[in-house]
Amino acid sequence: MPTALTVLGMGLALIAAWLWPPLAIAVVWPLLFVVPGWAVVSRVAPRIAAPGRLGLAIVISVAVGAHLAFWISIALGPLTGGHGYGRPAVFLAAAIMALPVPAAVARGWRPAPRRTLHAMRRHAAAFVIAAATAGFVALVLALGLWRLTPAGVASGGSNWSDLPVHLSIAESLNAGNFPPQVPFFAGEPLVYHWFADFHAAIAASAAGLFSVPAMIVGSAAGAAALALCVHGLAMRLLRGRGARRAALIAMVIVVITGGLGWTRLVGDMASGGDVVGLVTHNSYDNFWYDSQGAVSWPYFRIPSVMGTGLLVHRATALGLPLFVAAALLLAVALPTRAERRHGNRDRPWLLLLAGLLGALLAPFQFFLFPALLLVALAWVVAGGRLLDPAAPANALRYLAPFALAVPFALPALLQAGGSGHVELTFGWESAPRQDGPLAVAFFYLTNLGLPFALALFGLAVTRPPHHVFLATWVIGLFAIANLVEVSVVAFDMNKLFQAMWIAVALAAAWLVRRWPAPALAAVLLVSVPSPLLVGAWTAAGNLQMLSRAELDAAAWARTTPERSVFVTDGWLHGFTDPAGRLRLTTFGPYVANLGYEPDARIEQVHEIYCGGDPARSAELMRALGATYLVDAGRPTPCPEPVTFEEGPMFRQAYANPALRVWELVQPTGMIGR
Repeated sequence: MPTALTVLGMGLALIAAWLWPPLAIAVVWPLLFVVPGWAVVSRVAPRIAAPGRLGLAIVISVAVGAHLAFWISIALGPLTGGHGYGRPAVFLAAAIMALPVPAAVARGWRPAPRRTLHAMRRHAAAFVIAAATAGFVALVLALGLWRLTPAGVASGGSNWSDLPVHLSIAESLNAGNFPPQVPFFAGEPLVYHWFADFHAAIAASAAGLFSVPAMIVGSAAGAAALALCVHGLAMRLLRGRGARRAALIAMVIVVITGGLGWTRLVGDMASGGDVVGLVTHNSYDNFWYDSQGAVSWPYFRIPSVMGTGLLVHRATALGLPLFVAAALLLAVALPTRAERRHGNRDRPWLLLLAGLLGALLAPFQFFLFPALLLVALAWVVAGGRLLDPAAPANALRYLAPFALAVPFALPALLQAGGSGHVELTFGWESAPRQDGPLAVAFFYLTNLGLPFALALFGLAVTRPPHHVFLATWVIGLFAIANLVEVSVVAFDMNKLFQAMWIAVALAAAWLVRRWPAPALAAVLLVSVPSPLLVGAWTAAGNLQMLSRAELDAAAWARTTPERSVFVTDGWLHGFTDPAGRLRLTTFGPYVANLGYEPDARIEQVHEIYCGGDPARSAELMRALGATYLVDAGRPTPCPEPVTFEEGPMFRQAYANPALRVWELVQPTGMIGR
């Protein structure tokens, strides 16, 4: 009877959420963010304390939910004209994600509030750090990600340039762009780690919301999960006296410490700068140019985990906790040879789950996906498990789920290789290689800061538990970032430094675990300001993204047919992004970063606007599958601006005082239809 009542109750709740979308926040979102993962963690019962278990629950729920919705949508495609993603797919995935709840009730599970409260009290500090991390991320993004002003929409920090990419993916998915084309390079498949935006789209679709609130919640949940999983990994690796304190310190180091970029603020203030203006207009975490637009010493080009990983790079905001969770499960499932001699056993099902999380990581974060394989190999080798009798069976269990990653990882690898963006190098491009090895060493010590120096000292001198594994983790990822480029934007290799930061935090935390409070405070005093400053820049920055006229145009664009393709001037921002419509091109490097060559498309768009012949413009638009043309600004130089009102090829579809939109008469069809 309890099982039947549970099934009935959850079924009615899902039906109610379908009929009244806001209710999905209370019904569907817990299924997308925590409930099924908690059921899985409880079932496999790993030897992980409550904070790590909650982190795993969030990670498993997010990863499995996104992949489940994806494959359901693919399966529904033939039944829906090839575009199977939508609210039916989302709710079907939610119903499947809810199944562990009645299954647990059928096995006799009952709420245990006393045990839960005891676990929370025992690890109160860890939960407080995770909650504070999530709260900080949520507050910063709520203030600065998408700020409506009388002039339009403003955004703070690096989100000014990054948000259009993520918003266009999520909103176009919810407007029928599935399987997704690149929303800002229409006609080409989206070969990108887009699943963080897909998860936001799923949550927004269920609740009938704009994607931005779902992005904020997702980033905050990812931040909490990262802190919690780091605690779990530290408790697993840093055994012995002071391990619990070290685990708490490691959480803090990962989420809120960084390099010495804040010293530039001190210099700018000494030069007479206004502190409020400086903080709200500059990133002192990842500083590229001075107030005159020049590059000068000291260079700060390596952002902290908080600075970009949690506040800007959505692929990292969910990918990094997934990376740590997979490493944690592997370490728990596969004890070292020495631990085996003391009675610890292999956990086959947990090893399979670790491999599954590793496979599911691929479309969340392409850079961290191969990095995880390196970390896994380092664990096996350092633990003396590479050649033991159980190695073949363990390897099969761990690697078999990686078949699920092939549909995502292989196209990305082929795309990067075919475009020539995979190449060997000597030194990371953003490091000052031209200034010599001492300058490069100074660059890394100041960019990675005191935690990095403490970690290196600790690994070399005090040697924490599993120091060979941690050292391999640090050195391996540092080396790869300096020896290989897999992106046309070499700066993207900094994501490997953020993955390296997990091992840095563990090693540094072990070194300082017994230091007195004043010494720890001094470490934080030096290491925390840069991430806090970039948080202030992200929250309070006021860079204009869209004008009020463009917002009005976006509202109109939502009334156009789904998957409509627009010609725009190729600027970074476009009202098509919040409208969920596609456009032909954007800022060239963003296109090239996906492995596509943007120049030919840019030339075609230039000819559409500036070729002097409306008939030729119409011909190019038909060839490219575009139906609408935004007439606001023209590419420069534009020697022969096309007069679109001349001739029968175009009719005005929308106009406001700042722009006009022309509709192509009798288009041949849209790309992807």
